Amino acid sequence: MKLFYTFLFVYIPFTFLNAQSLEADSEDLAYWEDAGVSTTIATSIGNNGFLFDTEDTAINSKYADFGVGFFRDKFIYYSAKRIGGFSKKDPKTNEPYMNLYCSDVDEDGNLSRPLLFSHNLNKDGNLGGVTFTTDQNTIYFTKSTEEESHLFILYKAVLDPKHPGKWINIEMLPFNKKGYSIENPHLSQDNKILYFASDLPESKGGFDLFSVAIKSDGSYGEPKPLDGTVNTKQDEKFPHISSDGKLLFFSSKGHESIGGYDIFRSRLYANGYHYVVNLGNTLNTPSDEMGYTIARANQGYYTSNKGDSSGGYDIYQFYESIVAQSVVGTITNGTTNEPLENIVVSLIDSDGNQVAITTTTAQGTYEFPVEGFKAYSIIATKNGFDRNETVFHTDTKLKPIFESNIVLHPTPAPIVITEDRSYLEVENIQFNYDSVEILEPAASLLNSVIATMQKHPNIKVQLNAHSDSQGNAAYNMKLSEKRAQAAVRYLISRGVSEKRITAKGFGETLPLVQCSNCSEKENEINRRIEFIIVE
Repeated sequence: MKLFYTFLFVYIPFTFLNAQSLEADSEDLAYWEDAGVSTTIATSIGNNGFLFDTEDTAINSKYADFGVGFFRDKFIYYSAKRIGGFSKKDPKTNEPYMNLYCSDVDEDGNLSRPLLFSHNLNKDGNLGGVTFTTDQNTIYFTKSTEEESHLFILYKAVLDPKHPGKWINIEMLPFNKKGYSIENPHLSQDNKILYFASDLPESKGGFDLFSVAIKSDGSYGEPKPLDGTVNTKQDEKFPHISSDGKLLFFSSKGHESIGGYDIFRSRLYANGYHYVVNLGNTLNTPSDEMGYTIARANQGYYTSNKGDSSGGYDIYQFYESIVAQSVVGTITNGTTNEPLENIVVSLIDSDGNQVAITTTTAQGTYEFPVEGFKAYSIIATKNGFDRNETVFHTDTKLKPIFESNIVLHPTPAPIVITEDRSYLEVENIQFNYDSVEILEPAASLLNSVIATMQKHPNIKVQLNAHSDSQGNAAYNMKLSEKRAQAAVRYLISRGVSEKRITAKGFGETLPLVQCSNCSEKENEINRRIEFIIVE
């Protein structure tokens, strides 16, 4: 009979980034839901968006070896081998008890020179799992008794300041229950939450993942199963929180797996852990995989009893392929289908943080770097257009380019109703001197007229064009008529029925500013087009 030993990883300062809160924004989960992503189980077997290379480590033996994590600059692991250890055997399995060892780690992550970690911990029973506080002065560990070698009890101890390597003040934690096993302890980075696996009565079935609050006075809250969709009616073990506090890695038999225990990850939201993802078949096999821990950005360790293992369970090193990823797209005018230049585009993550900002090119294109398995919002804004927010998710870490095209719709011009007339309120449409050409921003303003006429398909509009007083009156009358007709042609070319629009030029006869020697600003005000609702 082979005993399935348990363990857990720990983080230490040299391997990872600063700790962050484990709390997530209350609207975080909505980003996935808006993106059309299931927030319960989201797995499909294959590489599943991940690509790993794995290799054996030099510390494996003919006995079972299980990786744990790090203490200071050493890699910590359990093994049934005996290097200066004790020779007692588990009476139920006739296998040696598991002892705790440490190993050197070189700059490439290679492991060597295994040594016994602690003499006073490695006594009388199986050591099951260990985690350390961030200052490395307190240890939480699990250990079985000789009488019940399959049940693990959770303990706490502190490092003796006078005798380095010796753990003292060993105490059993108060929420242990007789007849139940508590395994795989793992501390949050702020040392306020202790995670573990247990078959306590509150579990859905078999082993579930639990958490318990560690209060400021050192006391403990009530252990509770993790909220969300992580726990199933089968076994979940080996909880491990990412350095930023937002991802949970764990092993499970209850989610869709390739076989045995597979390694999964889940994201923390305000209401628990959701979006469970299998790490795919370049890491998981039909055998057991567990104990996923990250030492560097794309390198770490895990344990498996897959076919090439030398002693049942062996420790493997993994390298995750990192693919540079980006989202690209084109932003077009919803009325004209033309690309829009100089649109302000922002990339927002699922916590509401602005990740990047840019403006579109002359071809209306934009590009942002992104990361796999994340939800984002792209916000596009421009005066004269309705704000657009598009939610999308990156459902793989292997796809280099994601595409998200955006359509901006012109903001409809408001309808103003007065006692004597109704009209569309449009900013003054300017023409260059002696010109009838429709340029920006005049085109955008006319697009707002189109948007209003699309919104109100029964209204008819008369375009009244006015000129300034430069030049002679007859010339200005013709110029205003040409400008009115140019605006009409623009509207018709964008889909407005010619039956709904008429045009009239008034020249310089109805100036808004009465002036005999007009300034350029006064002339600009007088050069205008008005949009009068006639029906």
